[in-house]
Amino acid sequence: MALSIPSIYAALAANRASGVFPFAGVNFDQMATGVAAGIVQWGVGQPQNLGLAGLATGAQGNGVILPPTSKLVVVPAVSVMSAALLGAGMAGPLSQSLATIIAFGVSAAFNTVGQYSGVSGSVAVGADVSKVVACNAATLIAILQMTLAGALGSGGPALPQMATGLGNGIAGLLWTAAGTGVITGVPSSTTVVSGPTFSVVV
Repeated sequence: MALSIPSIYAALAANRASGVFPFAGVNFDQMATGVAAGIVQWGVGQPQNLGLAGLATGAQGNGVILPPTSKLVVVPAVSVMSAALLGAGMAGPLSQSLATIIAFGVSAAFNTVGQYSGVSGSVAVGADVSKVVACNAATLIAILQMTLAGALGSGGPALPQMATGLGNGIAGLLWTAAGTGVITGVPSSTTVVSGPTFSVVV
């Protein structure tokens, strides 16, 4: 599996009651759809927005990390999400619950179906350990303004605040992301070596 709008939306919807105040109704569904669309447009296959670098170890040669052999892990850091929402001026009584729902939902989506694809110029057969090294909050905020407006059917005066808080918070969560994968290729030698890998989220 890989990240998609339905998979991220499903993870957000599954966590809609994880905060002190549960979020129900069509407004939450629209917001969750906008968030899911924004994350996919921004992060899937976009290394300038969300990229990983890692270290591979194994038999020498050129190899690739195939998505089905990879796994991502994101920490559900509610405090990071909460601080981002507060920093954007979203300090109402529902802010903490929204932070909890988004942190748990985004983390669950990446941990369940998130994968990555990459290349190794040093290792042909072996193991990779990667972490996020590029996570562009500014571009995520800009994309969320568009996808949230589209999903909600209106820009609204609070939309820039919401996009800023969510964008900075989600980017903060994804800075914690790490991954493991398998390097596959045809070895040129049985010598065990280590070398860098570069990957994109899929």
